[in-house]
Amino acid sequence: MNMRFAFAMLASVMMVACSSQPERSSEPLLPATVVPIEVSTVEELPDSEVTQALATDFEMIFIDQDMSFIGTLPCADCPGIAFHLNLYRDGRFEIRQEYLERNNILLVKGTWLLEQRTLHLMNQQHTLPTFQFVSNRRLTMLDMAGKPIVSSLNYHLDRTERLQSIDTRRPMLGLYQVNGDSATFTLCDSGERFQVAMTQHHMPMLRNYRQDPQLSGQAVIATLTGRLGNGQDSNTLFIDQFEQFWPGAACPQRHAPAAVHGLVWRAEKIAEQYVPQQLNVRVLFRDNNTLYGFAGCNNFHGSYRQRANTLEISNLAMTRKFCEESSQLEQSFTQSLQNADRAEVNGHALQLFQNNAVIMQLVPAAN
Repeated sequence: MNMRFAFAMLASVMMVACSSQPERSSEPLLPATVVPIEVSTVEELPDSEVTQALATDFEMIFIDQDMSFIGTLPCADCPGIAFHLNLYRDGRFEIRQEYLERNNILLVKGTWLLEQRTLHLMNQQHTLPTFQFVSNRRLTMLDMAGKPIVSSLNYHLDRTERLQSIDTRRPMLGLYQVNGDSATFTLCDSGERFQVAMTQHHMPMLRNYRQDPQLSGQAVIATLTGRLGNGQDSNTLFIDQFEQFWPGAACPQRHAPAAVHGLVWRAEKIAEQYVPQQLNVRVLFRDNNTLYGFAGCNNFHGSYRQRANTLEISNLAMTRKFCEESSQLEQSFTQSLQNADRAEVNGHALQLFQNNAVIMQLVPAAN
């Protein structure tokens, strides 16, 4: 058999083998035996800030939608700072910071910058904290060196399910004046001037102003709770609650005040005890040797005499309402006023003394 014939025979056999179909058996097929494969288990870590941070390292943080973050951050001399941060995808932010039990609310707007997971909030007038995205649902505040703060206290803000509007109401102190049928209010802290909306909450204030001959036609310091409008109403002030007028008072200066009279003073401490700011304990020493104010529950008025640093307060009279939450503090405040024998303005504080010991400290009311 020559080689050419041998190769032809081999090719023919291979073609038959490849094209032939196996014969079907008439007997039923038995089920195949399944052999279990042992799979090694992966230990699952419980969800925590550590696991979220590790996961975040492998993903990018995008602020591609408007979002709100809310939490209560620590405060050195108050129960906490209620913090509400809104981040907008167009690069803007809004913040509301409320110092609890201080009646001090700060509203700030500006622009944000995101570097990897570090969030910078930029505003020319205010120094704001820096945050880091622990996950896309949580921010943690960083220290001055840009590192997470190691503490048992809460330094986190958590994202809400939906964007929540910033509550822009806040206590305000400023110059109120009526000209014809319109009223204006100039904020003492910023110098901004706004038209006052003629709403139902403005009516008691307007009526009080027009009926008092020492107020009508004059620019007078007033305290109130209000909010500024948005959009077309951005130059409008909406009053939520009118507090009172302070005839004889002026806006506090940015520099340390030099005189006792002419400013609305807020009681900050009586002896070593802080006075809750929401009680609005305030006093105004007028340049005609009279004084008046609010002691937390009742209004009061009286007279004073000041020579150099010596101070004598007399003829103090009050209304007779009872307020359970402030009656004890009110008694301490009025008693300290009458016990004071010396007054000094030190820095931004007015200190009242008795026998060379500080018995009360007051600061210019900013709102």
